[in-house]
Amino acid sequence: MNTEDRPRRRSGLRLAVAAAVAALVVVSAAGVAVAGSDTVAAPLAATRTDAFTRDQVGDIGLEPNPSGLPFWASPDIKVCATALGCASDQPLTVGGTAYIFITLNVPGPYGTGVSNGTMNVYWTLLGGAAQWPADWTSIGSVAVPASPGVTTITIPWVGVPDDGPAPGAHFCLLSRWVSPTDPMTFEGPNTVANTTANNNISWHNVAPIPVNAGTSTGTTVPFAVGNVANVPTDNDLVFGQGADRRFENVGGKVVVDLGGQLFQRWQQAGAKGTAIRPIGGTKIQILDLATARIAGIRINPGERPQVLLNFTAAQPASTVFPITVTQFGPGHAGAQPTDIGGVQYDVTVRRG
Repeated sequence: MNTEDRPRRRSGLRLAVAAAVAALVVVSAAGVAVAGSDTVAAPLAATRTDAFTRDQVGDIGLEPNPSGLPFWASPDIKVCATALGCASDQPLTVGGTAYIFITLNVPGPYGTGVSNGTMNVYWTLLGGAAQWPADWTSIGSVAVPASPGVTTITIPWVGVPDDGPAPGAHFCLLSRWVSPTDPMTFEGPNTVANTTANNNISWHNVAPIPVNAGTSTGTTVPFAVGNVANVPTDNDLVFGQGADRRFENVGGKVVVDLGGQLFQRWQQAGAKGTAIRPIGGTKIQILDLATARIAGIRINPGERPQVLLNFTAAQPASTVFPITVTQFGPGHAGAQPTDIGGVQYDVTVRRG
């Protein structure tokens, strides 16, 4: 499907979602809060405090984030189908209610004591290079005191919207802890820079993808390719998977549909890439998920079109196949290409 002309925002939908949101808080023994209330019982701390959410496992709150691992798959944000929680992300249902679980850690390396503030959570189209705040829509927020230890905050997402071209609902999530005694380092229009520079901000781009084995249609999901610069930029889509869980071992295949406009631009730039093969129309088959790259996709300022990824598999499997797609491009004009956002697709293959 060609999605270039699809609007990036539907204002009526945004208002409907915002109006339907309510907040539920679950706090560990270290903290006290009132469910469904924005009132915090504890007084403001008199000194600098530091609560943080992790960008990856092993993150201890140091900023800018020193890890070379992806910063967009935070383990401290999780999406569940019920308020009872879940072990890992569960699929979203259009029009249904999901529950966003956010883990807040205290103290971080820059303060002590109780951190009083408000946890905010937002959604955007699944993909890379989202601009702040233009590309993000609020899901909800709740005020809470975060005492030393771990505080778990649960925010319901009522009336999950449709993300557009692919069946189902697939979104990126962003959490922001806002506190008068735990300020941001800075915030600008680049979500990547904001996430890596502030331990108050985390990005969660993890999508559970169920695939029925032996079917020719498979499962189709989106990936939004953006541009946070003020000039046209060339971007690559880079694929990856774990060496011990290769999707190809169960007859897994991935086909990318760039759509008419992006496919034409890619061809005009030389149709460059690694471990890929055009297979007709605007589609490109991924030949090796561990090394594949679609290179030189031109994106104009303000654009964030969605490409479509189709997953098929021949055999069912009991394991989960984490497949990553990362957008590499300049974060601003003149910068060297770098990771500017990606998605981890957790693919499960069940009997058709």
